[in-house]
Amino acid sequence: MSDSAIIGKGDDTVPKRLLVWSENRPLWQRDALRRIVLNGYPDEEAFEELLALCKLEHGDATVTLVAEPLSKDHLPVDPGAGESISLSSITNVSGVNQLATGQTLNFEESGLTIVYGQNGTGKSGYTRILKKACRSRHAGEIMPDVYSSSPTRTAKADLKITRTGGASETVAWEDDGGSAETLSAITVFDRDAASVHVQKKNEVWFRPFGLDIPDDLAGVCQEIKTRLTSEKETLEQKRNSVFANPTWSSRSALGKALSSLQHDTDIAAITPRTPFSDADEARLTKLQADLAQDPAVAAKAQRDYATQLDQLASYLKRIEQALNDEAIQALYTTKKRADDMRTAANTAAHDAFSGLALEGVGETVWRTLWESARSYSQVAKEAGAVFPPSPGDICVLCHQEIDEPTAARMLGFEDFIKKDTETKAAEAERTFKEAEKKFRGVAVHINKVSAAYRHLKAGNFTLARKVLRFIALARRVQVQTLVQLSGEDVPNPLALPESGAEAVNTEAAQTRAYAVSLDDASGGEAREAVLNEQADLQDRKQSRELLDIVKTEIARLAELKRTENCLRDTATTAITRLGNEIADTLITPRMRDRFQQEIVALAGNRVRVEVVRSGGKFGSPQYEVKLYANPKAKVHDVLSEGEQTCVALASYLTELANASHTSALVFDDPVSSLDHRWRSKVAKRLAKEAGERQVIVFTHDMIFVNDLAQLASKRNTPIALAHLTRGQDVVGIVNKDLPWTASSIRDRIDKLEKEARAAKRLFEAHDDEGYKTEVSSLYSRLRATWERALEDIVFANVVMRHRDYIDTKNLKRVTALEDADVHGFQIGFKKCCDFVDAHDPSRGHDPEPPEPVEIMADIQALKVWSEALRIKMNGVS
Repeated sequence: MSDSAIIGKGDDTVPKRLLVWSENRPLWQRDALRRIVLNGYPDEEAFEELLALCKLEHGDATVTLVAEPLSKDHLPVDPGAGESISLSSITNVSGVNQLATGQTLNFEESGLTIVYGQNGTGKSGYTRILKKACRSRHAGEIMPDVYSSSPTRTAKADLKITRTGGASETVAWEDDGGSAETLSAITVFDRDAASVHVQKKNEVWFRPFGLDIPDDLAGVCQEIKTRLTSEKETLEQKRNSVFANPTWSSRSALGKALSSLQHDTDIAAITPRTPFSDADEARLTKLQADLAQDPAVAAKAQRDYATQLDQLASYLKRIEQALNDEAIQALYTTKKRADDMRTAANTAAHDAFSGLALEGVGETVWRTLWESARSYSQVAKEAGAVFPPSPGDICVLCHQEIDEPTAARMLGFEDFIKKDTETKAAEAERTFKEAEKKFRGVAVHINKVSAAYRHLKAGNFTLARKVLRFIALARRVQVQTLVQLSGEDVPNPLALPESGAEAVNTEAAQTRAYAVSLDDASGGEAREAVLNEQADLQDRKQSRELLDIVKTEIARLAELKRTENCLRDTATTAITRLGNEIADTLITPRMRDRFQQEIVALAGNRVRVEVVRSGGKFGSPQYEVKLYANPKAKVHDVLSEGEQTCVALASYLTELANASHTSALVFDDPVSSLDHRWRSKVAKRLAKEAGERQVIVFTHDMIFVNDLAQLASKRNTPIALAHLTRGQDVVGIVNKDLPWTASSIRDRIDKLEKEARAAKRLFEAHDDEGYKTEVSSLYSRLRATWERALEDIVFANVVMRHRDYIDTKNLKRVTALEDADVHGFQIGFKKCCDFVDAHDPSRGHDPEPPEPVEIMADIQALKVWSEALRIKMNGVS
């Protein structure tokens, strides 16, 4: 049952209603409810995890946590009407702080168990086990032994329980997040579980179990809202300043998309399909220049540019026609024909002049010489020279007189030249020379069209580069062709590429169309189209930089959208409605009446307070603790810490009164040194509760131990006592009963008898020194017991050391004391003084210690004396 009792009888309980309500809540809130039920209000680490889970639920893929929603396994369990669960023992403890292993802490199943221990003896370790195992909220974490070099990582313990009817079972508990449902019926109360807390500086609020859970959940929502709001503000500040002062145009498609970005905008849909090219750059430059001047002037410039493009296209076509494969092949064919005809003529000359002294007659060099001689003779004809010269004439070449054989030979030469073979060869060579000259004369250089090229480069860089490449390669094709015609070999000859003339014609046509649009650009749709084109080009130019910003912005918008969705989850309206519903249907006026009964029982009339429903705070209504006498007083300044503890216990016991079972209650230091004014009241109330169910109290307050033990004894309630001590490296060593100083007379006598038997063994072993030391210690403790008997029995606990009140109702019992009782006390006490180490014995008098039989008799004397006096005092009416 954790630190709650189930409010409301029957099936409709606060835990069950919370569970049903939570099933329609976001997963992160259901996880928060689980944490609140098990551990109380979340800590910083838990808040970070809950914030992450909230984001995960709204699409944050970076979160790897998994929500664990509240389930029935986390709720306190009602074992059934009339049935109760008692705790019998805790054993086999390991991995819990410095708690010693091998210890067994037993509990009285049907009464009161008091476990005493000074600070640092292990009480907290055992209560942490119970809070964890019993699903107590505010259970906290269980740490292993931090001083151990190899600590056990997982806390474990065996808890033996007993059900109504005597059936028992042992629950093997491990601190792994789970716990047995049966154990949750056991209730643990400590200061963390108190249902009273200071909400504001001057207000103390009573928060019945169940109502504090919606309140805590609302607090979680508020904290998550605060963190989300801070994140939202940060995200809003991260918006790129370019969106406040756009560098894009609202005319362009990209600009329109950027002005309406959403968290789910598809960046691929707004990314330009083609990158911004050099041609785009040139076009943009042209548009900017044209739009900056008079449209008519710009239109004329475009028409002039189109004319230049026409000239450029014509020039490219001429080059292509002159240097294409067909033209070059025709030139090669002409050369081959000339070569073939010359070969035939040379063959004829060889046949005709093979008998001459010199070779080569009729060949090219010779023909050149011969033609030179003819030309000279024609120049010299006026001087009477003829060609070829007749006998007796002077030779135009050697200026010697021509004889008959020479004249006949020269006449044969002329006849050869005039024959058909030679004539055809000469004609073919002449044709080739003319074709070669024409081919060589083709002007292939960009300077021929430099003006058109410059304009094209400014308007369409890609096309201009293509044109320039064509001209450069055409020039190389021309040169390599001439080299090949000269007879040299050219490795890897180039082929003429496509000229680009058609593309230039297209550019010219587009330019003329653009000129027409500029003619109309003084207004209307034409100008709008030009402006839109310019805007598109401008934004495409900066699209790479803009898209990087856009990616970041879309991610920011997505995170902002997720944050806003998360913020909607933090609304507390439904939680407040739940709190009101629980308050109206399950927190009844009868419960408030019961609270009054409990607070009066604990604090009497000193704490005159009432619980009044006082509005609400986010998650649920609140019950404010107010003073009867002055409802406007600052209760926080009036109630002391002890009084607040009384209010907390009153609310806690009020909740228990509405449970349908009477399972065990565990109290961890229910009072402190500041609560001495209320200690006896709390002890009385817990002693009364121990008569109805099992009550286990862990405390470091010895006065509180005595009060509890005495009050329970008066009610004949079974009592089990134990105390915890420290070892060398461990704590939580279990000892039966209370420490010597807190033990009752009967317990002390029992311990003294055991010590006497131990001393007897030393005596029989002839260990004189050991025996003497043991006897001295035994008589010191026996004397202390006589002194305690004076306080507890003779004076009937009317006055107790360090107790802050005198119990006068037992004063009449003191009258049962007689002289014989006083005499018996003096004898027994005097005997002890003779054998203690309180005084240094003289050198001459060192008495032998009593023998074991005498020691046992002295102990029995105290036992008989005390029991006889008790009987007489009980007889006093």
